[in-house]
Amino acid sequence: MATNPIADALPQLFASAEDAADGAHDHGAAVNLQQNTEARIRADLAAARAAENAYAAAKTLKDTRSGELRIADSNARAFLKAARAVLAQNLGEDWTAAWEVTGFPGQSTAVPGTQDERMTLCSSLNNYFTNNPAMEVNTANLVVTAVRADALFTAFSNARNASNNANSAAAGARNGRDGAVNTLKTRLRGLIAELGQLLDDTSPLWDAFGLNAPGAAATLPGDVPEALIATPGATGTVHVEWADARNATRYRVWKQIVSVDADFVAVATVTDSDATLSGLPDTRTVKLRVTAVNDGGESLPSVEISVVVP
Repeated sequence: MATNPIADALPQLFASAEDAADGAHDHGAAVNLQQNTEARIRADLAAARAAENAYAAAKTLKDTRSGELRIADSNARAFLKAARAVLAQNLGEDWTAAWEVTGFPGQSTAVPGTQDERMTLCSSLNNYFTNNPAMEVNTANLVVTAVRADALFTAFSNARNASNNANSAAAGARNGRDGAVNTLKTRLRGLIAELGQLLDDTSPLWDAFGLNAPGAAATLPGDVPEALIATPGATGTVHVEWADARNATRYRVWKQIVSVDADFVAVATVTDSDATLSGLPDTRTVKLRVTAVNDGGESLPSVEISVVVP
């Protein structure tokens, strides 16, 4: 018996909703749809698409602000390294009580290892050099001054604030997107339930709504996954993505470590058309392929691709 699972991958979900709306437009009156009409389906679909676009924009801004924060941190780190070298000429390389007033934390003269400590130290050095101007260096090649420390602290603080706000906005946009997507899924489930009361289990009108007739045999995935791309990530990690396959409700990712695995081994089952594989042996070549799966069965495997694990 065929089923009508609701897709989790948004391209598939939106396409299913479009098919459902078209079916409601063409046949809603004839089958006497009352609750899940074309207008309601399209309204929920439009809201989900708008929410997804808003989330994508928020993620882009979040990445931009994160990049700006990394730059501010990098600039501060370079300044702190220079300031430490200048101070060491007068206070000594190793920590003593004389270093206390500079603000270097943890009874250490090393540049701090955390972002919080680095930003705070910029502020502390602004105070220190303001009170000890004789310790400043201001040349064409080296600027270690209170003014520079203050400028870097301000840029650092502003970048952190902007990044925090962007992170919060992205989280809110994600929640809004998820809520709109769940509403659309509920609408499609409602349509399936309503059609189940209005149509025979073998009626060809199910297909007009982009749905499987409940009384028909389960339909195998219509396509083999295509357009596989593998992107090396962090050490031992590879990200793989592919094009959506028609009628697929999930995918299985297979790997074969060259000269190690005798055959391909299934390593992940996902509902979206991408997966991140971790724990792979670094510097080794790995072959990857993907199959599409639904309740009717599994497709043939995709064309395999190879990638060297970082």
